[in-house]
Amino acid sequence: MLFLAVTLGFFVENQREHYVENQREKKYIRSFYEDLTADEYDLQANINFLRDQMLQADTLQKLMFNVDIKQPANGIYMFLRGITRSSGGRLYPNDRTIVQLRNAGGMRLIKNKSVSDSMVGYYRTADIIQFLTEEGLNNRRLLRQRYMPLLNARDFIKVLDSTNSIVNVPENLYLRKTDPDIINECLIEIDRIKTLNLTLAIRIQLLKEKAGRIKSYIKKEYHLK
Repeated sequence: MLFLAVTLGFFVENQREHYVENQREKKYIRSFYEDLTADEYDLQANINFLRDQMLQADTLQKLMFNVDIKQPANGIYMFLRGITRSSGGRLYPNDRTIVQLRNAGGMRLIKNKSVSDSMVGYYRTADIIQFLTEEGLNNRRLLRQRYMPLLNARDFIKVLDSTNSIVNVPENLYLRKTDPDIINECLIEIDRIKTLNLTLAIRIQLLKEKAGRIKSYIKKEYHLK
């Protein structure tokens, strides 16, 4: 009888722990689902930012290929400020769930191997995109260094208003110089920015699609509503 009681107690405790772990797993899965939903919005915002920068880079290239010191250069001032901004295009995926899982003992809490593999793969892909994003920021810094000799400081200041928005002022703005070597260096950096932005936009779009597929799968597997 004592052996039976001990065995039964062990069985009940084991079932209780199993139930508790199942509940924790479901909590983490729902949290991850919410992270992916938030990421989908942020990823699309990143794609929109990168596409806008590519359009600006296209226009800027055309303007700088035909630069003339005697011609107004309002567009050059505006687009140089626009494509070298660092305030957008930064990818920070919501890692709340993965951090909690690591603190709680790792992915062992996620019993579904396909889901745990998807989680790891998702954040690994996001890490690659973050690395490329940092490279893009470095390209913008290089362009800022290249274009400074071309611009008049007073005119450069004018295209930014009090709300930090880029504006086209009514007066004509002119370049300080049109050194062909500097122009050439700027055009190379602009093309590097445009090319990397295209690569990033494609990768981020694929990550967004992956987020949607993972959401659909875990919604079905865990019966989320």
